[in-house]
Amino acid sequence: MTKTIQFPIKGTFYYAADLAIEAQCLTLKTRLTFKREPDNIYDAHAIQIWSNHSAQKDAAPQLLLGYVPRALAKQLSPAMQAGIQYSPCVIHVAQKGKQIEIDCQVQVNFSWFITLKVQLICFWIKQQQTFKQFKNQFKNS
Repeated sequence: MTKTIQFPIKGTFYYAADLAIEAQCLTLKTRLTFKREPDNIYDAHAIQIWSNHSAQKDAAPQLLLGYVPRALAKQLSPAMQAGIQYSPCVIHVAQKGKQIEIDCQVQVNFSWFITLKVQLICFWIKQQQTFKQFKNQFKNS
């Protein structure tokens, strides 16, 4: 069952997302790259998200934007280890001061049960993000 899922990129503040935005490398439908990071000491299922563009002309053609949310990475990582390739793309980019929001989407093909589980995880991640934005709005007021 093929479905399109959407999720926010985590950790954009800590990596090169700001450089990618400054260099105008991130627009709607910009293709991104997933890279598994099985030796990550915090999460063996970690999946990095890279921009396919560079902020500098002489540099390597990629910038680390952040990570797939942990709960979702736990579902996608085994499929990637089995050889499945994903083609994520940007669907939303916003920057407010130091806060950077980048949402992406990717098509997945799992059994109906795993697809349902992945969709629920994405829904939960989005709800957490909405709550965090709501909380920050009142904290800054």
